[in-house]
Amino acid sequence: MVMAGVVGGAVALGGGGTASLDALSALRSRPAQTSKSSARNVEVRTFARLKIKGYQVKQNSRSQFGSCKDKAYGQVERFFAAHPCRSLHRFMAELVSPSGISVLVAVSVVDMPNAASAAEFKDLVDVHGTGNVLELPKEMRRYRTVEFTGYRYGSRQDDTLVTNVQVEPFGRSRSAAIAAEVLSLALEAK
Repeated sequence: MVMAGVVGGAVALGGGGTASLDALSALRSRPAQTSKSSARNVEVRTFARLKIKGYQVKQNSRSQFGSCKDKAYGQVERFFAAHPCRSLHRFMAELVSPSGISVLVAVSVVDMPNAASAAEFKDLVDVHGTGNVLELPKEMRRYRTVEFTGYRYGSRQDDTLVTNVQVEPFGRSRSAAIAAEVLSLALEAK
């Protein structure tokens, strides 16, 4: 299986391509925010960045939970049983590119008790096949058939926050290039 993750400023994609994340390394040097409101800020900034680039938000939804274990699967669920998170914020959107191509983006922002446990969580979730936080679209009837493969995946750690982004082409016109652009823009939003 091909693993996708942030490696040296690029996001590896399942087809062997990469999406540039030059801005990601610059963002890493900013001071981290660890309040619950900073998880919401990730959402606001993600959508703002996408709208600036001409994407239309066709559908969007969000949820916040205190327990990560109840909304995780695989080894990630077992990790949260042993290392509870402070909070979980998930959001998703169906986006339409300026060229009319739809993609589905699912984001989770996990706030861990300390930076060490956040790093441990990120190391685990970045390994393809270890599980993840349940993608919010899986809980919505319209999107249940969308399979998040992990090939268009990226994550970022900011002190105690770990942001995890997955993007899948959706609808009749499927474009890996548009999915890669959305992934890059979502990871840059801090």
